[in-house]
Amino acid sequence: MFRKNALGLTIILVAGAANADSPLLGEIELDAASRIERDAGVWLDSQYVGFVKDLRGSNRLVLVPGQHELLFKLIGYEDLPMTIAVEPGQAAKYDVSMEPRPGLTYPAKESTARVRIEIEPDDAAIFVNDAFVGHVDRFDGRRGMRIEPGTHRFVVALPGYESFETELTVRANQTYEIKTELSKGRLADQAAQLIANKSDVSSVEN
Repeated sequence: MFRKNALGLTIILVAGAANADSPLLGEIELDAASRIERDAGVWLDSQYVGFVKDLRGSNRLVLVPGQHELLFKLIGYEDLPMTIAVEPGQAAKYDVSMEPRPGLTYPAKESTARVRIEIEPDDAAIFVNDAFVGHVDRFDGRRGMRIEPGTHRFVVALPGYESFETELTVRANQTYEIKTELSKGRLADQAAQLIANKSDVSSVEN
C-alpha cells in the first residue's frame, strides 16, 4: 500500500502494515554534510521523493526490505548515486556529501532573463529542459531564476500532485513570471519518471 506523509510524499509500504513501526519495514535517515546538501533533490528507485532537508523525522523514508537505489542531485554539483540495503525492523543512517562540478560557469546577469516562480506547494521540484535545477522556494519572490535567452520547457513536479508543464520564450534583461498551484491527485507519470540529465541548465542566482 502507499503512505503519504505531511509533504505529500508517497512511500511504498508493505501491504497490511499498520504503521511505520512495523517490524516488516526498515527506516532510512539522511544526514546532510552541510547546508548545501540539505537542498539536494532525492530520487528513490527512479522516483522523485523530495529533498534531503524534509526527509527527516515524521517524513523519514520507511521502506520495504531489500536493495534500493538513491540518487541525489543539486545544480552545480556532481550527481551522487547510492545503493542502500534496507533490513526489516532496522534503522540506518546515510551521509550525503556532494562534490562541486568542476569547470562549471554561469552566464553574466546582463545577458540573462529573470524568471520569478510562485508555485504552491513551494517544496515542489523544478526541471528546465529536463534538468533538475532546484525547488520552488529557491526561486520565489524578487530573486527568481536567471536563465539564458531562448525557449525553455519548465516542469514542476511533486509526488502526490499533478505535474505542471509550460514553455517559455525569454529575452535578455526581461523579467517573466510563472505562477500556479499544483492540484492534488494521482502521481503523474512524469513526476515519477523525471530523471535529470547530466548537464545542468545554465542559470545564476540573483
